[in-house]
Amino acid sequence: MVQNHPHEKLDGERIVLKKHELAVAKEMYRLVDGDRVRLGRFLPWVTGMHSVADEEEYVRFSHVQWEDYKLFDYGIFLKEGDRYVGNVGAHTLSWDDERCEIGYWIAGGFEGSGLMSEAVGVLGDELFRLGFHRIEIHCDPDNLRSAAVPKRCGYELEGVMRDHKIAGGKRRSTMIWSKLRRG
Repeated sequence: MVQNHPHEKLDGERIVLKKHELAVAKEMYRLVDGDRVRLGRFLPWVTGMHSVADEEEYVRFSHVQWEDYKLFDYGIFLKEGDRYVGNVGAHTLSWDDERCEIGYWIAGGFEGSGLMSEAVGVLGDELFRLGFHRIEIHCDPDNLRSAAVPKRCGYELEGVMRDHKIAGGKRRSTMIWSKLRRG
């Protein structure tokens, strides 16, 4: 598979996915900091975000990773009002095996609105267009809202890796969902 960059802007029905920009780092931090307890329950990186400077560092890191074909991370923006509400991205890219993983988070006020399912669908379509054959989504079985996203988007549950990792000092299991390119 030939390495190619995805489009930096992807349009959905209600949302737009945009490659991260430094100008959004302040709002990214505000959302994470304001939702720290909820997000931190399942996302280990939350504890490392202590300031706008940390978010700016992440944006710079994501740009380097994008150029190196290792990570394609986007901000999720509402079409109406261009409001930033979360992130979705492709990581753990294996170009030789034509597979990758999608990760995501959304501000609590937008949970349950279907915006994340739309974002995952839009990004998944772009990844299949690039030539990926398999897309995975990993999540904690206790994160019911997160697990509902791949199910709604047509991913199949392949199984649960029991006590797969230690996060926050506790053993955690991981659900593995996948979707294959058809056609």
